[in-house]
Amino acid sequence: MAEAQRERVMHQEIGMDLAERVVLDLLESGWSRQSLRKHEAAGPTPCGSAFYLLREGGIAVAYFPMAQFTDANGRGLFFPICDFFPPVHKSAHGDVDSLEPFAVGDQVLSMDRDLDGSWHYEDEVRASGWHLLIPVFTVVSVRRRPGHHTQFGGRDYYQVKVKDRERGGGGYHDLVPIAGRPWQMRGEGECLIRVKPSVLAIATSSPALPAQLELFA
Repeated sequence: MAEAQRERVMHQEIGMDLAERVVLDLLESGWSRQSLRKHEAAGPTPCGSAFYLLREGGIAVAYFPMAQFTDANGRGLFFPICDFFPPVHKSAHGDVDSLEPFAVGDQVLSMDRDLDGSWHYEDEVRASGWHLLIPVFTVVSVRRRPGHHTQFGGRDYYQVKVKDRERGGGGYHDLVPIAGRPWQMRGEGECLIRVKPSVLAIATSSPALPAQLELFA
């Protein structure tokens, strides 16, 4: 019987339904989204018809127990768990509509982080594990991307394009402005830190900028 179960192939739609039910059940039982990304769990699916393995921000489902993700190769399915997070309503994040993105002409420093192929996402930017790119970049485009996006807890996010003076343009970064830190926008594995607002912003208002880089010491 066990051998027959190991030979069964998981159908894509069935696997997605099972994985979603596992993630929702764990959230309802008290697990946080961060815990699901960082901890391991395994066992039968809620319906009892299959098994799951959750670790490193991913979830595998199959008709047999698994000790490693590779056990599911050819017979089971693997998904990033963030695909199954339910949307978080904006009201849960306070006055997010008042958060302004960077403006064209702002000068920024860029930090990135090696996520090692996992879907981990830290709420706080810390110096450890982050890499500061040396050039000072200039924001050349900001595009609003409305709608609930699970990566950013239901917030609208922006695609911000930057370039430096020597090497020219770069790609778009998916980022959200951070409450209480108007000089910082963050995304998964990325962070832009404004060091000088655009000339237009300086002309209309000249508040003292916080010593932002000291927070990363």
